[in-house]
Amino acid sequence: MTTSRIGLLGGTFDPVHTGHLQLAEAALRECNLDRILFIPSASPPHKIGTPITSFAHRLAMLKLVSSRNPRFTCTEIEGDLPTPSYTIDTLRVLGGLFPGETEFFFIIGVDAFLDFATWKSYRDILRLVNIVIALRNGNTRTQLTEFLQKIGYFWQNNSWREESGGKTIFILQTIPGQFSSTRIRKKIKRGLLPTGDIPAEVLEYIVKHQLYQTEPEARSI
Repeated sequence: MTTSRIGLLGGTFDPVHTGHLQLAEAALRECNLDRILFIPSASPPHKIGTPITSFAHRLAMLKLVSSRNPRFTCTEIEGDLPTPSYTIDTLRVLGGLFPGETEFFFIIGVDAFLDFATWKSYRDILRLVNIVIALRNGNTRTQLTEFLQKIGYFWQNNSWREESGGKTIFILQTIPGQFSSTRIRKKIKRGLLPTGDIPAEVLEYIVKHQLYQTEPEARSI
């Protein structure tokens, strides 16, 4: 039976923007994936105490952009899991929902990956899924190489590999545009429409529901 290759793109998506879509499309193309599964975080552990838009709104915006590409889909799985939303817990549940021949590719930006050793059970994550890293403009490649070597990976056949059970780590050649959800929210709060920063259907949703006009309440566990 043919193995299904699924890219996993998680995040707060507050809101989902053009950079997220560029990243998803690059991963599809470069890693020969069958589809991308967007995973909005219900309660991101690194944002406890930080204002965040409701999970329902963020999920709804992702559903809108997922409908534009037959190989995009999203899941509300983290809305049903205990909080905070740790990646390792989500991956373990997802692994039980897909057939055994499914191969997962966890897509992450380089800045987040450089902080990967602080994530809950990060070594287990490396054994469960392949990692796909998106670089950004600037001198991060040297830092990334040093970090990968520190955690036991070596360069072989155009990817990073590890000999004690870790999956493969890939580096995308495409560098997505430098979009920022924080800057987008600030623009909207000032009465500016961030055309080009976010898909048209997402902008329509934001206007309709009057999102980002004021700060949402800070959240806790």
